[in-house]
Amino acid sequence: MKNNYLLLFILFFLASSCENFLDVVPEKVGTIDYVFRDRRSAETYLATCYSYMPRHEYQGQSPGRFMGDEITTYYRNRNNDVRITLEGNNVTNPYINYWDGGGGVSSNKGLFRGLRSCNEFLDNIDMVRDLDSYEKSRWIAEVKFLKAYYHWVLVQHYGAIPLIKTNLPIFASPEEVKVFRDPLHECIDYIVSLLDEAIPELPNKVDAEVTEYGRITKPIAASLKAKILVHAASPFYNGNESYKNFVDSRGIQLLYSPYDAGRWERALTACEEAIEICEATGFMLYHYDIPYGLNISDSTRLILQPSRIVTEKMNPEIIWSQVTVDSKHVQFDCIPAISGDFRTARVNVEATPTLFTAENFYSSNGVPLEEDIEWEAKEWYVNRYQVATADSRHRLMIAENFQTAQLHFNRESRFYGSISFDGARWFGGGITNPSEDNQYTVRAKAGDPTNNPAGRNGQQYYSPTGYFIRKLVSHNTVAPNGSFTEEKYFWPLMRMADLYLLYAETLNEIKTTPDAEVYKYLNMIRERAGLKSVEESWTKYSKNPEKFRTKDGMRDIIHQERLIELAFEGNYYYDIRRWSGGVRRGRYDIMNQLNMPIKGWNIDGLETEDYYQIKTVYTLKFGLRDYLWPIMESNLTQNTNLIQNPGW
Repeated sequence: MKNNYLLLFILFFLASSCENFLDVVPEKVGTIDYVFRDRRSAETYLATCYSYMPRHEYQGQSPGRFMGDEITTYYRNRNNDVRITLEGNNVTNPYINYWDGGGGVSSNKGLFRGLRSCNEFLDNIDMVRDLDSYEKSRWIAEVKFLKAYYHWVLVQHYGAIPLIKTNLPIFASPEEVKVFRDPLHECIDYIVSLLDEAIPELPNKVDAEVTEYGRITKPIAASLKAKILVHAASPFYNGNESYKNFVDSRGIQLLYSPYDAGRWERALTACEEAIEICEATGFMLYHYDIPYGLNISDSTRLILQPSRIVTEKMNPEIIWSQVTVDSKHVQFDCIPAISGDFRTARVNVEATPTLFTAENFYSSNGVPLEEDIEWEAKEWYVNRYQVATADSRHRLMIAENFQTAQLHFNRESRFYGSISFDGARWFGGGITNPSEDNQYTVRAKAGDPTNNPAGRNGQQYYSPTGYFIRKLVSHNTVAPNGSFTEEKYFWPLMRMADLYLLYAETLNEIKTTPDAEVYKYLNMIRERAGLKSVEESWTKYSKNPEKFRTKDGMRDIIHQERLIELAFEGNYYYDIRRWSGGVRRGRYDIMNQLNMPIKGWNIDGLETEDYYQIKTVYTLKFGLRDYLWPIMESNLTQNTNLIQNPGW
């Protein structure tokens, strides 16, 4: 086996050069002959196929993170994702236009163009003479996966799409070019069939981790298949009567198909197969171990753990990650100015959690705040917006004697490890020999006298809610004195916790009542976070002690666990949408969530009593048409067989 692959990001650079070359060669046949003349050239074209991968870490290409009420940003930086749920999309030049490119997506990276590149590769790979059979089979499988994935991204955003099974011939007639959209269920079946073709030919692991990390493997493909089939079984895709009357000019229903309980069975089988493949390959839940020489307790270890799961490259939990991620700017956009020297961060914080997200994390007892009997008995919940003073018991999370909201006390470790706020402790960040007694304190009030300028100071670059994302920032990243030195990491696209939660959700939907099998995978994740089991936590601490024993109650618990465990990683919007289906079936109703005010603290308040007042940043706007992206108007003019999505 040859192990002289180029790094993917180098291949992407070469691929762009290849595209420029293709643009200037006049004869198509000669171009293809040249591109597939030998193994090295074909490998470069393989990289071209990879290069259409959406950049999920980019603010302007991250609907899963920025659409809705999980994350927001200051008003001068309202990116395309935020605009969709604040102002609405449009048909003239749609935001995040995966169909054509544009609206935040690179103009030459529309996914239909990517699908044509994948088909070109599959049509011509047999021309390469110096490619051994193993590599050839593997490369074909990788491109089939990419073809499936690009179709899936389009389906996620547009619903029914024209399937690009093969490229149209160069001299296709005008009528042949005018393709129809294929029904949603046929799109999903085709995507899954591509993955089924790819999985047997993919390796369990890359052959050379240093140079091939990010290339598609069997665990990646199996996990994506499981995730897609869970989506396909969920209410938005399965029997959604909101789209029952949406038909094209042929009278074919594009988005609706009758509810089919068998889809959950199909999803269950896919989850089981993916878990078996991943565990056999060595993937597991990652537990952050305290490095030698770092003087911290287990409590601080649990606080640092959510960030380490994301920012520690190639840890055993990450099944699939995007190696081309710009992790510097991800962290740049999240880190508060935790000291007077952190002026670089001060002028770049652009991704901030909302008050809803802060309240969504569990109490320290591992149950929702509004259900916690201790929070009720001690009136912590009813007074959660009132100010309290931090004592020594909270010194690892909140600066001792600091006054902050009662909401910030007595919370689970993932809350402190994922979100930062006024008075929160910030471990690392450039401190020499950091320890529990040697940490920064985030000071988020405007004009704070301690010269820690995390608060608002001007009309841009500030947190409009008073919260900051800690989870996406490594504690080894520093930003003092106008410089920025980050711990680089790859963006996680799929990890074991995600897969386990999908499996638990699928089991719960299939069973009449939840049982130990359902609880098992949820409890593995809770135990990792330092929480008691679902059974023990709800029995001892919840006002609804029987909740976990019912299908509906367990559905709510699983949904909340997903939003907590996977917070800020890009799943939020897609999850709350797939759980919808015209009727409310659980805790998170998209029509409620995406039509509610985005709230935070009064960031203009200079004094404690002024700062801790709830303030509306803006109110979201979401209707039936916003479930799916609009197709650009010019496409409908050019192809009269296309039909616009409902409401557009």
